[in-house]
Amino acid sequence: MSSNNLDTKSGFPTGALSGYRVLDLSDEKGMLCARLLGEMGAEVIKIEPRIGHQARRRGPFYRDEKNSEHSLFWWAMNAGKYSVTCELDSSEGKKVLHKLVEKCDVLIETSVPGSSRDRGLDYRTLSRINPSIIVASITNFGKTGPYRKLPADDIVASALGGHMYLNGDPNRGPVRTTVQQAWAQVNAQAAVGISIALYSRGLNGGLGQQVDVSMQESMANAMDNAQQTWDILKINNYGPGVGRMREGQIGARYIYETLDGWVACLGYGGLVGVTADSIVDWFNESGEAHVLNSSTWRKRLSMMDLFTEEEQNLLEEVVAKFCKKRRKDDLVKEAQRRGAGWAPVYDPREIVESVQLNERDYWIRVYHDDLGESFFYPGPPFRLSKTPWRQRGRAPFIGEHNDAIYSDLLSLSSEDLRTMRRRMIV
Repeated sequence: MSSNNLDTKSGFPTGALSGYRVLDLSDEKGMLCARLLGEMGAEVIKIEPRIGHQARRRGPFYRDEKNSEHSLFWWAMNAGKYSVTCELDSSEGKKVLHKLVEKCDVLIETSVPGSSRDRGLDYRTLSRINPSIIVASITNFGKTGPYRKLPADDIVASALGGHMYLNGDPNRGPVRTTVQQAWAQVNAQAAVGISIALYSRGLNGGLGQQVDVSMQESMANAMDNAQQTWDILKINNYGPGVGRMREGQIGARYIYETLDGWVACLGYGGLVGVTADSIVDWFNESGEAHVLNSSTWRKRLSMMDLFTEEEQNLLEEVVAKFCKKRRKDDLVKEAQRRGAGWAPVYDPREIVESVQLNERDYWIRVYHDDLGESFFYPGPPFRLSKTPWRQRGRAPFIGEHNDAIYSDLLSLSSEDLRTMRRRMIV
């Protein structure tokens, strides 16, 4: 385990991964993994080219100012890290990297399989330098197989991982989830793999290992029971639109428009099953249950009878008209009181303003000293009572920690640093 000689901005000696040091050489599809490790206590050093990482030029930007320090993507993916610059394609840059590897526990890289050897980033080379190093390779399709060198973005992994097929409307075909789900999935899986490898290292005489993480495989692991439905029943589930897919059949609609947004409510809004009487009573109190208030319909709804297409349309029409006149939070509150599983569909603004999240102090305010302002950042994905999660501060500026890392960690002199700057290494 590496010792932490640097004075971190927030100080985090009690994190679950406190004392470990991580080198982050990743592109956009691996940056979140390193941030997650940092928030669990690890010291994370982001290595960038002298001009800054390309992700700094990814929008949107704060106040629409296309500035390398104002990318909201960069802020979100790299909060709390250190930044050092180093030109890794030069022989002298490789030497600097290898010196850092000697002092670190984990290296995260996202290079095309086969190309890491030329850059001195392959596990065999790095393990000779530091036998305890754990090298996590986050790639599009893994380090082996016929697709290993194919280019891919988030949307490609969503398509080839099967996730896209489960989204969308039958009339328009599969769609990609708006945010980068493939990147999010592969980063979460990589963070788990690295944590397990660190634990395993203590049981394996201190030796590290390679962690091979495929973006396609991560998405294939996020498909609920879709693969098993095909394997056992030979039925393909697919994008159900506003309904629910079960064994290849689109079931009851469960998304309904409200006066101020949308609600999600299963089983025709709770009209089918054990809550049927309660929901019919609710509709009937305002004179909107119509034929469903009859004893025949109440019995059929409670018994979960099979319905014709015409009957299904009737049930959905009753719920749709009822919801359209009311606010979603009012609907959900009353439905929950009556035992039905309704939920509001929140937009980003409503998530930030969520009473539940704010009561649990989920949102963290992070101060950006260069702007003199604080901004909301997402909080802990889990809560550990003894080794808590902690936000580590804003994302770093380009090469902000060159002096601290190279001088304190590698014991390079001021003259050494000046020489490397003149040679355009850092």
